[in-house]
Amino acid sequence: MTFEELITITDKPVIAADINGIITMINTAFSKDFGWQAEELVGKPLTIIIPSALRDAHQLGFSAYISTGKASLLGQHLDLEIENSDGSLSLADHYILSGEIDGKKSFAASISPRK
Repeated sequence: MTFEELITITDKPVIAADINGIITMINTAFSKDFGWQAEELVGKPLTIIIPSALRDAHQLGFSAYISTGKASLLGQHLDLEIENSDGSLSLADHYILSGEIDGKKSFAASISPRK
């Protein structure tokens, strides 16, 4: 799957963030499955949906990627928890890619709940 294909998916939850880790979009499926509305997330740090126990690891990995350009987790399926809008946690399959949105480096993930 390409980055362009990922950000146009409508039947699975998708979220995108810029190079600074600021959320730039979510789709309707993301809202449906995790309870978040676009106005609650867009413009906020990506860490808002990352459980507190995983935030340091996320920040470390994200910083390493930004400084080296080398990614070890992009393009792989990862089972990680996500924080729902009500504060509860859900185990979900994350598939993360990088690319460009409007000419700017971005990241997007399909995040499907494990049921």
